Amino acid sequence: MRIVGKSKIGRLSAKKGKVYAQIRLPPQLADTIGDVADIFETEHNGKRAFLLVTRRSVPKDNTVLQLDEKVVKSEDYEDYDYRLCALESEINHLKSFLLLTKALLFSIFKNSMGSAGFEPATSAV
Repeated sequence: MRIVGKSKIGRLSAKKGKVYAQIRLPPQLADTIGDVADIFETEHNGKRAFLLVTRRSVPKDNTVLQLDEKVVKSEDYEDYDYRLCALESEINHLKSFLLLTKALLFSIFKNSMGSAGFEPATSAV
């Protein structure tokens, strides 16, 4: 996951009595116009967060995690807060991946041990 921009959440009143929250995506994401997206609510560093997921696949040559300087030094921004936030985002993504991997390995280990693997042996009297 990486930060792609910043946007103020606006207000849209398309129908009388209905108010919608509106978010503008950065111009570099104009190719998503018309796409249908699932919206998930989550949290990030104790703050409310939203995740938009389109049905479009990511090309194999496009990696979400950036290598080398691209994470530390943004080409579009020289703002230190932006760069720090991007770095924190990458760290959180790696942490989530590691926790998921740990849970998966524990599940595999637990399944391989079977139900009797952790029970003490019974003694014959």
